[in-house]
Amino acid sequence: LSVIQSALFLFFILQYKYRDLTVREIGNVIAQYKDLKPVTDAYVFNDGSSRELMSLNGTVPVAYRGNTYNIPVCLWLLDTYPYNPPICFVKPTSTMMIKTGKHVDANGKIYLPYLHEWKHPHSDLYGLIQVMIVVFGEEPPVFSRPAAQTPYPSYQAAGPPNGSSLP
Repeated sequence: LSVIQSALFLFFILQYKYRDLTVREIGNVIAQYKDLKPVTDAYVFNDGSSRELMSLNGTVPVAYRGNTYNIPVCLWLLDTYPYNPPICFVKPTSTMMIKTGKHVDANGKIYLPYLHEWKHPHSDLYGLIQVMIVVFGEEPPVFSRPAAQTPYPSYQAAGPPNGSSLP
């Protein structure tokens, strides 16, 4: 992290009740998964309220049918983390679409037994990502957006033909 990013990270993490545990887990995860980056931003809850929270944004590598795909995710950490699970989303790029299923809804929210049964210290970010990799390898949460079809040629409406074009 740059000096500015580190300073911002520390500033925002200060509001976390268990900041030492949170910082340690984030450090462990970003050391292993180089595409995940800590970010601070406003998270908007279902009731419309918002709060500045830390998240891990980036991709996790998922093997599917012999190929590795980078699945874009965002893992929001509540200020009570690690005693409450992250709020997790698949964040498709402009070339991707969400594939809804039993683990991902139309908004990209991720539902996993691991999150539902979250209990510190047995549950952590690293374990969560490992579960995502396995589950998404069986049922990918995104797919490539179909290539744009060639549109039919458009015709200008010319109104009724004038008398000179009639036989």
